[in-house]
Amino acid sequence: MSTTADLEFKDYYTERLYIDANVETGVIYNRSGRRMIALTNDFLIGLHRALEKECGDRVSEVLYTCGKRWGRNFGTGMDQEWSQFYETPAKEFPLGFFRALLVQEFHCNGWGRVEIDFDQFEKGVIAVYLRGAIMGELLEGKASYPADTLTAGILAGFFSYFFDREVDCYQSHSSVSQEEPSVFLLSSPERIGSIRAKQTGDGGHDQVLLALLQTTSN
Repeated sequence: MSTTADLEFKDYYTERLYIDANVETGVIYNRSGRRMIALTNDFLIGLHRALEKECGDRVSEVLYTCGKRWGRNFGTGMDQEWSQFYETPAKEFPLGFFRALLVQEFHCNGWGRVEIDFDQFEKGVIAVYLRGAIMGELLEGKASYPADTLTAGILAGFFSYFFDREVDCYQSHSSVSQEEPSVFLLSSPERIGSIRAKQTGDGGHDQVLLALLQTTSN
């Protein structure tokens, strides 16, 4: 297993090398050959509105399920890219290095500024803080469900892949500005399911976290 120093010797997200725009074909690729696309605000709003019309009250469930499936595929792709670049299986990366790469992945793809808190990791809980979350800004509190439900699903799928076990995600706080983070809590499906059954609305992150930690022995 490589040391952290060995892994940090190369920077996968070096500016000017991470993105390659081919003017002739009109296609953008990252340094591993993965095609990149940009989605407009109008497209994202239209997607949500169409799903609301088609799915009705189940729209939040559908968004979360789609996000989780995509998150697993996202994890598979990043595993391949990081492992190839650093010549070390990504699932063997030190936790701090793995976190740093994921933060850069969000930043370089325009998904917002993300912080990952592993303080409660030994108790089976991870907290994710995301500033500048796309849908929170676009929907402006007009949705009847958490605006970042798709992101919650993506996080659940991504961590499920890398941890080789099922992980679910609960949004414990929705941001009202770009400077305030949306907050997500990751844990086992049983514990997250228990929180979903108890919580109504935004009860506050600290309250939700405490309730989640108290489910440890259940």
